[in-house]
Amino acid sequence: DIFLENFTMDAFDRDDLQILGANMAGCLVVYLLLSVVLKGYDHSWFLTLYSSTVTSFVGLYFLHNVFQNGLLETIMHETEVSRFIAIFFVGYCIMDLLIGSFRYENLITYDDGWVHHFLYIGVLAWLLVNNLTTLFCVALLEEIPIVFLGIFEVQRKKRPSIVFGVLYFIFRICFHTHLIYTAAPISRLVFGSGVVLLAWHTKVFRSWVCGYLTRSRDRTRMSVHQKFALFGVLLLVNLLGHGSEVYQRVAAATGTSSVVMHLLIFGYFLLQAIFIIQDIYTENFIMTAISKKTIIYNISWEDPAVELEPTCLNMTSEDVVLTISSAGCNVLDYVVHGPKKIIAVDMNKAQLHVLELKCVCIRKLKWEQFFAIWAKSDWKVFQSVYTSLLRDSLTEETREFWDENQHLIKDNFMFAGSSGLMAKLLCLPLKLSGVSKRMHEGLGPPKGGGFGGFLFNMVLKLCSIPYLWTWFAPLGGVPLEQLNLLSRRPQVFVDRLVEVLTTRIWAAGNYFYYGYIVGEFSEECCPRYLKKENFKKLQERVDIVDIFYGTWAQAAEREGPGSITCASLLDSMDWMPPGMIAENMSKVVANMHPTKGRIFWRSFADGVHSPVLAHLNPVLVPTYDRVGWYLTQYLAPCSKAYDPQQLVCKGSDWKPSNSFLDDLMVMVIMAMYGMSSKEKDVRAFYKSQGSRYDGFREALLPGRDVFMAYVCPWVLKPKTWISVGCGTARDLEFVVEHVQTSGTKVYLVDLSDALLDMARERVQRLGLTSQVVLVEGDITSQEILKKLPKEVDLVTCSYCLTMIPPWKEALVSMKNMLKKGGHLCLIDFTTMEGQENRWDQKLNKWWFAHDGVWFNHKHVDWLKENLETIWYGEEEARVPYTFLTPTHYTFCGRKQ
Repeated sequence: DIFLENFTMDAFDRDDLQILGANMAGCLVVYLLLSVVLKGYDHSWFLTLYSSTVTSFVGLYFLHNVFQNGLLETIMHETEVSRFIAIFFVGYCIMDLLIGSFRYENLITYDDGWVHHFLYIGVLAWLLVNNLTTLFCVALLEEIPIVFLGIFEVQRKKRPSIVFGVLYFIFRICFHTHLIYTAAPISRLVFGSGVVLLAWHTKVFRSWVCGYLTRSRDRTRMSVHQKFALFGVLLLVNLLGHGSEVYQRVAAATGTSSVVMHLLIFGYFLLQAIFIIQDIYTENFIMTAISKKTIIYNISWEDPAVELEPTCLNMTSEDVVLTISSAGCNVLDYVVHGPKKIIAVDMNKAQLHVLELKCVCIRKLKWEQFFAIWAKSDWKVFQSVYTSLLRDSLTEETREFWDENQHLIKDNFMFAGSSGLMAKLLCLPLKLSGVSKRMHEGLGPPKGGGFGGFLFNMVLKLCSIPYLWTWFAPLGGVPLEQLNLLSRRPQVFVDRLVEVLTTRIWAAGNYFYYGYIVGEFSEECCPRYLKKENFKKLQERVDIVDIFYGTWAQAAEREGPGSITCASLLDSMDWMPPGMIAENMSKVVANMHPTKGRIFWRSFADGVHSPVLAHLNPVLVPTYDRVGWYLTQYLAPCSKAYDPQQLVCKGSDWKPSNSFLDDLMVMVIMAMYGMSSKEKDVRAFYKSQGSRYDGFREALLPGRDVFMAYVCPWVLKPKTWISVGCGTARDLEFVVEHVQTSGTKVYLVDLSDALLDMARERVQRLGLTSQVVLVEGDITSQEILKKLPKEVDLVTCSYCLTMIPPWKEALVSMKNMLKKGGHLCLIDFTTMEGQENRWDQKLNKWWFAHDGVWFNHKHVDWLKENLETIWYGEEEARVPYTFLTPTHYTFCGRKQ
């Protein structure tokens, strides 16, 4: 090993400082010159492109030296060029931060800007002191992909695709890995810094991979399988190279601590590689299947018997039904029931091709032939009728699909599509345990200690591991967003899965599991549309099915206002964010019958999972479901008081933005306030933050956009609204159009005159002066309460209650303001429900208490006890510049 003491420890001399000053001046000149010459281009990338271009050429020059003299020998001998370039890069980092703080301050972020640049400045200063700048110059090959990226960014073009990603991986991950392990004997500091940068590069690459696959789904230059294979090969090559480097270090290590360190580092990056593969799979699998017209569902995994119950949709011959096609099973079950019309929609054309073929089979075949194809996947029967009886009756696109995909029947349609693959994987141990035979014979689950019982218990154990769900779920058409609904209470779903495997799948007539485990349906255990006694009804009514390619919102718009009486939306909203649910639901409700309309949906969540749906006042449907995966099912009748157009009202486009220096100023003020021993002056505290107030709190206080737009009941068009602790009236920006279209009278209440001055300016800018009244004072003061209306429709409080010591008195005042049926809505910090004593929750409480913010879950308890809960939800978000991820809640309650 080569130790640090082999190098001199000279400090910077005057020449170094002069070179630094000259390079900083050069950066300024380049920036100003390009700003004049390249008007309209992205000037925030000028210095980066300049720096990366210069350093890339230097990196190529030193690569030539590496080929001649070897890597270690090159690193050992500093040159004037290497020292100059190291100082050049320090100058670039300083000027990028300095110029950026004035010209593009919002783009100089904490992570990518300040931390990244100061890390480089610190490492380069150490290298300069220790005459090791050639190590940096060899590493400058890593700037090559940044040149490629900078050319696109300066021109404001879309980021380069696969070439950039491959270059980034080769230079910033593979080459960087080899370089830091080569430098490890020279300096632990260099090695440690290199590992930190490698972790950062891996994070960037992981983000890019998911983004690239999302953007490139419709591109045909490379198939999705080729893309997956490419990334898999890249990751494998890097892991083999990294493993080889670690093996050499471990073999040469003399101490246990060194061995453990290298193994831990390799283990970390191995996990990152696994996470990248998982991201590629989970984030892109379903949408890629849809874009490539590939079947996902071979049977519909929703029990149609539930929605046909009298206590649910209770369809009649007068109903017009909007539903999702999936594999067509539920659509044809509805046909047997006999509504007036069924609109079957899907965004995956492959699923619609399945339904269309089934409908043509019903029209053209006898029941025996129909059952043989769709219950038994009888290839001979399908061959005998497809060309002669079915093909000419299919639409052109469906005909092309089945001409190319007849193997789906030949290979057993029960295991077609990704859900069929999932069934094969999950059913293999069940078949080996004898479950298939026992189910076919009508027996119960395996018991005892034999091999069958052992395998069955192993399946139960595997189903109890939430991490494995993320790998199997996409095969079953379950997006990651839907699976995340279980993240807060995974044990609830674990218990349900165990109950399904031990009880539910063994119930008589449960064709969902029988078909997968046995490999086919029987006449006794099959979907209702396959039963012989229902085939005549199918033939008489099959023409009521209207196949529609698109979303259910688009289908509803096509039908027109008042046309739809039943909307069976299955579990499609589980993966949608609130804004998407609002946009789609606004179109559906607007075209539902005003009095007869009813909406049904299922969910993986153990409660209503979106505030948009909560305001439909849904009723839990307790009917037993044979599938068992869905923890809840809801029915919501349409109401004339519900205005769906409010769901798509917009706020203003204004968004506050702080630079890191702005945020730093606010944090200094907050720290001084927290450490001050004097009596806390809230007014002075807010006044001192001035215009930086909103920018800093935009990230510190998350979720207010969703809270204001969807948790608050704007669909009921409230006529009076009191905003308690309104601050600068930032909340008003989110609901400008809501307030205008509802004609809402708004009362903004706050203690701080400085914040109310800012609120007044905002109200004037938004053109809401005639609708808004500003009130300065304490909400618990009787004098202030006299200035406010006695009975109001809506009271809100955003991140304010935790700053009010007499919180109970404040809540009582807010509740008393409401009229009967009025709503109180809050968003604020709290401790995670059921985890109040966990160490991180205690840390969050301690940290925020220094800023006068007191977490107290009793706030939530009081709200639930004193108001009818319409919506309650919790989420975590990271506090800027820290590792803290406190919980915040949103609540909407109705006064009874």
